[in-house]
Amino acid sequence: MLVRHHMTAHPVTLHADSDYKSALRLMQDCMIHHLPVVDSDHRLAGIVAERDLLLAAFHYLGSSVEISEVMQRDVVTVAPETPVADAAQLMIKHTIGGLPVVDRKGHVVGVITETDIFRAFVALHAQGVEQPVRSLHAKGGKPTPARAPAKGPSAARVQKAAVKHPAKKR
Repeated sequence: MLVRHHMTAHPVTLHADSDYKSALRLMQDCMIHHLPVVDSDHRLAGIVAERDLLLAAFHYLGSSVEISEVMQRDVVTVAPETPVADAAQLMIKHTIGGLPVVDRKGHVVGVITETDIFRAFVALHAQGVEQPVRSLHAKGGKPTPARAPAKGPSAARVQKAAVKHPAKKR
């Protein structure tokens, strides 16, 4: 599973000189929570999350503030060829909800979010393919394979079989 198959291609972007209010309206209109900020060559310059804009609204109370003042400049990104599991691990490690997808020249070609990753894993599970999930909570912060699921009847069936239904009293 690669990011390019699950990302939103041709994402909504904005320029650093945009006003935070217009960016917030754009997010609300498009029902998105992350906006890549691009330069005139459509290369990634930063990212702004809805939370950043709401904090700006609180701190600047009606003033005109450019995105460049509230955007995150040190952006974690992925390439279209990145495995979805690696993108998910980056989001967990950096506690972020979305990643810009950039090509080799730094152009924004997509965005992948937590929701996209959830959908990818749900689709994979629905196909009957199970892969071990990795956890970053291991010693030293290094990913470790999760336990393989138990073989045999599912826990739900075992639990259901163990429940005795009393006869109804009238």
